[in-house]
Amino acid sequence: MHPSTQKVAAAAQELGLAIEIKTFADTTRTAQEAADAIGCELAQIVKSLCFTVNDKPIMALVSGANQLDERKLAALCGVGRKQVQRAGADAVKAATGFSIGGVPPFGHLTPMTIFVDEELHQ
Repeated sequence: MHPSTQKVAAAAQELGLAIEIKTFADTTRTAQEAADAIGCELAQIVKSLCFTVNDKPIMALVSGANQLDERKLAALCGVGRKQVQRAGADAVKAATGFSIGGVPPFGHLTPMTIFVDEELHQ
C-alpha cells in the first residue's frame, strides 16, 4: 500500500470512519479522471482545494463540477479577496502532508478550517 494511502487509512480509523480504499491503474488526480475511473458523474466527486487566508491554510471541499468563487470564500473568512490565495504545491504539502491531486478531505498534518461547498461556486 502506498504511504499516502496508509496515511488516509490511519486517519479514517482514528476518526472512527469505515472506508473502502480502491486503487486504480490510471491516474485519478483530476476530478474528471476520478469520475471516469469510478464510473460516476463529475458532480459526485469532491475536490479538496487548499487556499491560504492571511498566510494560514484553509480547505474548501467543492463538487467536481463546480469552480470555487474566491470572492465568496473571502467573504466567509471575513477578509478581502486579496487575502485569499490558492496555495502552491509546497504549501499544500506542508499543510496537509499530501501532494496536489491527492489531497483527502481529512487526515491533514495541520488543523485547519474546512468549508464545504454549498454556496462557494460560481
